[in-house]
This record gives sequence, C-alpha cells and structure tokens, in this order.
Amino acid sequence: MKPEELPLLFQELAHEFADVTSMSVAATGSLARGDHRTGPGGEIVSNLDLVHVVADRTDVPDARAVVGRVMRRISDAFRIETTSTIAVLPAFRSAGHAHYRRSMRPEWLCDGLGLGTAAFDPPGREDGGPLAALAWALQPVPYYLAKATALDPPTNLAKARRHARRLADRFGLAEVRDGLDDLPRALREVIAGHGLTPLDSTARYLDTPTHPAIAQLVRDAVFVEAMGLVSADSMIVMLPSARQPALPRPSVPLPSALPRSVPAPSVPN
Repeated sequence: MKPEELPLLFQELAHEFADVTSMSVAATGSLARGDHRTGPGGEIVSNLDLVHVVADRTDVPDARAVVGRVMRRISDAFRIETTSTIAVLPAFRSAGHAHYRRSMRPEWLCDGLGLGTAAFDPPGREDGGPLAALAWALQPVPYYLAKATALDPPTNLAKARRHARRLADRFGLAEVRDGLDDLPRALREVIAGHGLTPLDSTARYLDTPTHPAIAQLVRDAVFVEAMGLVSADSMIVMLPSARQPALPRPSVPLPSALPRSVPAPSVPN
C-alpha cells in the first residue's frame, strides 16, 4: 500500500462500518498521526490500528465477529496488517491520557455510541491532571521492556528507549534522558521524585521485572487499564491472506452484525 492510498483506505473503512450501530470506531497509531514508516519502495510498512468502543462487556463477542469480517476485507484489499482493539466505554472514558487516545484521528469512522467530537478533545481536569498524565506517559516504557523479555529484544528495547526519550522531552525529565541504559532505575527515580502513584502495569514490571511471565502480565495490565479487557479479548490482528490478490472495492456495505455461529478470529498469544 502506497501513502497516496491513505485517503481511499479511510474512505473504505467509513464505507465498511457505515451501517454498524453497536460501536464507535476510529483510527489511531502512526497512520492516524501521519508518521507511518515506509519501505525502500515507498510502500507503507506500518500497521493500520483501529479502536472499537462498545458499551459494555456483553457487546464484545458480537463486536469481535463484525470487526473480524470487516478487517479481513480491508487487510486483503489494501495488503496491510491491521490491529483492532476493542475498548469498553467506561475504560475508554477513563483513559484520556492513554497513548492510543492521544493518537486518535479526530474523526469517527462510525459513531454508533454517539460519543461525538468531544471524545477527541485533549484530557481535561476530570482526567486527573499533570500527575495522571505523567503516570500514563510512563506506561509504554515498561510495556516494551517487559515485551523485550519474550520477543525480539533489540526491537522492543529500542522502542522502550524511543518512548523514554519522548517522555523525557515532554516532561523535562533529565533522570530519564540520562538513564536510557538503565530505564527501570530511571522510572523508579521519576516515581519517587514526583510522589507518583504508577499505573498497575508499571508497578507490576518494576516489582518483578524478571518474572518468567512478566511480558504477558504487563501486557494484560496495559490492556485492562486502557481498554477494560485483557489482550486476548480486546485485540484482533489480521494479516493479508497468502497469495491473495488485492480485492476490488465492494459495491455494497457489509452487514452491521454477523450470525453468532460465525467464530471470532483467532488472536495471537
């Protein structure tokens, strides 16, 4: 997929979700921000990230079925990996400082819950103020440190350091900027120096960074904080079908719900 196809991608997403009334859907991540990565041939190599907000947990199974069907078509049509995360509304509302909320493209692809444009406003006083913003801003660093214990250490350690640099620049944290080679120690210094109550995901990593299951424990804590669901219930990843030619744009929208007999797509561990 080429960068010039992005307007068509978002147009197609809006078309596919047009009749869906059980959720509100928006793009987030690098494609939404416009800072996606491209390969040597100019093709986009970043994933497409979407957040799907549902009213409560009882809506999750049907939402997964709808999302799986729609995103299979999108992944195959545009030859792009897609990552969808389902969030329950109370968690979405309480996660105003979460990275995905701050990265959202300020336009609903569909707004079945009637959340409106106010959902894209910057966090306000009700979201907890500067200390809450700092606690949420710490979150990606231990997330990638924990992930590095189980998967691709060079890549995930680099991501942890990149987020740490952003954290240091945003909040003027010299202890983080000078502590990139010992990020757990730098995080502890920030927490102690600011009298900060860290998020559960951060505390879990710092308490037991060598726990054999720390990657999954931190991952699930991050998802519960941001989405109200563990990762296996929230996340749906789609890869383009092997040797599948690009699909033409559909002439009619997909249905807004699928039969309950259709299985939900598998989720990677």
